[in-house]
Amino acid sequence: QLEVRIMIPFTLCCLQCKEFSYRGKKFNSKKEIAQDVNYLGLYIHRFFIKCPRCASEIVFRTDPENADYLMEHGATRNYEHWNDKARQEAAAKAERAEEDEGDSMRALENRAADSKVEMDILDAMDDVKTLNARHQKVDTGKILDKLREARQGGDKDAIELEDDEEDDALENVEFAANAKRIATEDEKRKEAEREAMREAAKAAVNAGAAAKAAGPKRLAGVTIKRKADDAPEEPSSSAKAAKAEEKKEDGPALSSLISYSDSGSGESD
Repeated sequence: QLEVRIMIPFTLCCLQCKEFSYRGKKFNSKKEIAQDVNYLGLYIHRFFIKCPRCASEIVFRTDPENADYLMEHGATRNYEHWNDKARQEAAAKAERAEEDEGDSMRALENRAADSKVEMDILDAMDDVKTLNARHQKVDTGKILDKLREARQGGDKDAIELEDDEEDDALENVEFAANAKRIATEDEKRKEAEREAMREAAKAAVNAGAAAKAAGPKRLAGVTIKRKADDAPEEPSSSAKAAKAEEKKEDGPALSSLISYSDSGSGESD
């Protein structure tokens, strides 16, 4: 075994004291060549370190097959999603290879899809190359010269272009001001309408309260019954006799008036 100073390649948690040691932390370790495992004739190295809290032994080794490290003893490795992604991609490739071997039509479809993806990639690369070639054709020296001439007033087209830009800017400012003014007027009009509606509602409420306070009005042709407590007293017997005598006295006069009206109507006929 060799004593070497290393930085651990992943975050691990000790099984004894649950202490975390984060990726990149330096340790004094012992390194040895594993005699029980190998991969395609490549040596596999095993490392021994100690937990900084409880001094328990932690062992991990290299994994040349996956270009990674494997935890062997004394701790657990933290979850790393990119490792799962790589494993899923490898599993998908293996599954696709099995499908291609068992089903010729499936293999043909997969090849057609791959060729389509490759064509799309080539088209995108051609677009990028065309854009780069267009940028390379641009002469920056000529552009700078034109800018200098425009600043010095030698290029009338540039001056006209600047004037047009200023006019456009002024038009944009005026348009924005008009739009703001119109929006303000609309808001004021809506506020006035809302205020008028509030005043009308308030007047209606006040009128209803006043009518309620004044009490019920006596309408034409409508009789209001009084309560039993307010009922008028019945007339006495003497008052009833006087009313009967008045009716008797009025009776002959009314009969003579009716006979006179009948005789007058007969003569007219």
